[in-house]
Formats: sequence, structure tokens, C-alpha cells
Amino acid sequence: PSPSFAARSARTSPAHQASPRQLPVARRGSPADLLNEIVEGTKEQTSLKFAAKALQVYQDELLVSLKHGGLSIKDVARSSRHSPLELYSTLVNCAIRVGKHHLVGALFDDMVEQGVNRPLAFYESAMRQLASQKQYHLALTMYDMLDKDGLRPSAVTCSCLIGFSAEVGELQRAVSFFESLSAMTTPSIRACMTVLRVHAKRQDFEASIAIFRDMEKRGVAIDSLVLNVVLATCVAADQLPAVEQLVSEADVKSPPITDVVSFNTLLKACAQRGDAVRAKSVLARMKARRLRPNAITFNTAMDAMVRGGRAEDAWGLVADMRAAGLNPDKFTCSILVKGLAKDPAARQVKAALTLLGETEGACDASLKSTLYHSILESAAQVKVAGGDASLAAAAFAQMRRFGVAPSPGAQRLVVQSLLGADLKA
Repeated sequence: PSPSFAARSARTSPAHQASPRQLPVARRGSPADLLNEIVEGTKEQTSLKFAAKALQVYQDELLVSLKHGGLSIKDVARSSRHSPLELYSTLVNCAIRVGKHHLVGALFDDMVEQGVNRPLAFYESAMRQLASQKQYHLALTMYDMLDKDGLRPSAVTCSCLIGFSAEVGELQRAVSFFESLSAMTTPSIRACMTVLRVHAKRQDFEASIAIFRDMEKRGVAIDSLVLNVVLATCVAADQLPAVEQLVSEADVKSPPITDVVSFNTLLKACAQRGDAVRAKSVLARMKARRLRPNAITFNTAMDAMVRGGRAEDAWGLVADMRAAGLNPDKFTCSILVKGLAKDPAARQVKAALTLLGETEGACDASLKSTLYHSILESAAQVKVAGGDASLAAAAFAQMRRFGVAPSPGAQRLVVQSLLGADLKA
């Protein structure tokens, strides 16, 4: 038998290995009969058991017959009803179906050794079958063989290769395949989305925008999903001006392709820069568009205002959030409590305690502990600034009431606060 196929066929997983009883190997007639049996039998019997049998007949009988008779598969095919290409197409299909993917390469080696030409359709069929079983690495190996044979993939296959490369993390290769596809034809929306996600992983906002512009130029139908992927890539690269421009352009299209996610992404860019003024403007634009904000909208806007030193405006959004039929959640609490650390005011500390009491069920024990300890520290700072010394005690009491264990440091803070108030009195 061919050393390549024999060696690799020995590497069969237990799940797919068949016993002699299951796959009897009877001595048959000529090699041409064996070739016919493999091709025709596989068409008639589609079970995995017969697919495994076909591989065994090829290895144990047909290859042995070729060797003993000094024949090539082309010689045998002259007396057969099927061509060498039909034989190997059948065997590759069998190997993939029964999960013996390691045999695919061996079969290709045998084709080379036997001088069997491998047309583009043969390669593309093998790649599709491998991809259906998520064997993307091996599908890419098939492409390498295709390329070595001087063939060029069709636009459909090139589009698939973009996805294969992205699946296995070969990001630059995915980009190269996309460039090849773009040179052939207008890429499908699916291919564009795949490469945009590749650029997102690379945080290559310039390449993302270039693809977006090329899609516009080619007349590809761009929707909010495409836009939002590009926006997210720009945000990851901290490119607020680019996000602002893309949203503004998309918002004036007829119809606009911006949605709530688009504006939320713009708000995230504002939050990263601490641009409270622009965040407030974004909310106004959403209102003008009659887009209904969600919890992410309000929380992100609050974050932008807290980072921009506009904590009072952030607290004002809590009322707007409730008016929109949304309840503050653990993210709301975290953002607003974080804002207390910069410039705590007694009114905001009290509001934070009220908010935590109302959202008690939304926060897990660890988060509650962190938030209450932060509020307690802020309450103590208000006291030092001349506020109500009982504020720290109120925070401490609420901690205990909701089952939050004060740390030794928190206990000392309350004692010092109360002692300071007594001394002042």
C-alpha cells in the first residue's frame, strides 16, 4: 500500500475504528471491479459504516492490487466505469464523513503520486465538506494545495476562506483573502461583516473605515449592524471624532441607519474622553430622533458626566431613567457611587444610600460591600468639609441593615467621625 495512506490510516480514533467482523474484506475480482465497488457502493449505501468500508477496501485491496500488478490508477480506470477523479472524490468524502480527517492529506498525496489531476471543483468540494465539520485549519491546507497547483479560488470560495481564516485566528490571512475577493467582485455583506470583525479584533479603525467607505462606493446596502461594528472599532481605538462623524453621516441618510446601539456607542466614546457636554448633546439628538433610550444609554451618559466632573447632571439622569420606565441597576449604582469620590456632597451621599436601598436585590454581596464602603468614605469626607457628622453613622447603619459586614477600617472611620462631632460639640 501507499506508505502515506497506510501510515495515516493507522491513526484511527476508537470511535471510528471498525472491527474485521463489521467490515469484512472479501477477495474480489480485478482492480477495476474494486474501483467500481467503491464509487458505486458509496452512492448506493450512504451509511458511515459503508464509508469506512470503502476506505478499507481502498487501502487493503485496491492499493495492494496496484502494487502487485505494477499498475497505476489510470491504468485501472481504463477498464472501469469511473475515472480516477471520481474514485478520489468519493474517498475524500468518505474520510471526512467518518471523521478520519487525517486521511484527507494522504489521499491527496496518493493523487499526486498517481498523477491524478485535481481540478478547482475537487478542491472546493473538499473545503466545503471540511468546513461543514469545522475543520477550518484543514480547509485552509486544501487552499494551500490548490494554490500550489496554480489554481485560483472562485469568488464564493474566496469569501468562505475569509471566514475560515477568521475562525482559526489567522487575521492577516483573512484580510488578504478579502482583498483578493474585492479585486474579483463586490464582496457580499457577509464577507464585509467578517472582515470588519477581523479589523475590530486588531483595533484597526482606519481599515474598518476604509472598508465602510468602499462599501458605500460600491453601493453595498449598509445597515445599522455594519455601522455599529465600525463604530465599536473606533471606540476601542479611542477615536471620538471618527465616531461622531460616522454617526452624523449615517443619521442624515434616508432613512437613517443609526439606531439606539449607534448612539450608545457614541456615548461610550464620550465617556472615555470624559466629555459630559457632548454626552448631553447625544441624548438630545436621540430624543429628536424619537429613539427610545435603554438602560445602557442612561448608564453610559451618567458615566460620561461623572468622568467629566458633572456629577449633579449624572444624578439628574436617574429621574429621566425612571421616567422612561427603566429602573436603576447595579451599573447605575457603581457609576454614581464612583462619582462621590471626587467631590462628595451630603445630598448626593444621601441619594446614593436611597438608591442602594432601592436596588438592593440587583447587587451581589461583593458589589454591595464595595459600594457601601465607598459611600461611607465619602460620607466621612463630607463631615470633614463641615457637613453632617451623622451621615457616616447613617451609612454604617444601612450597611448593617442590609447585611454588609463593615471592615475594621470602616468601623474606625465611623468612630472617628462620631468622636470628632462630640469634640466639636
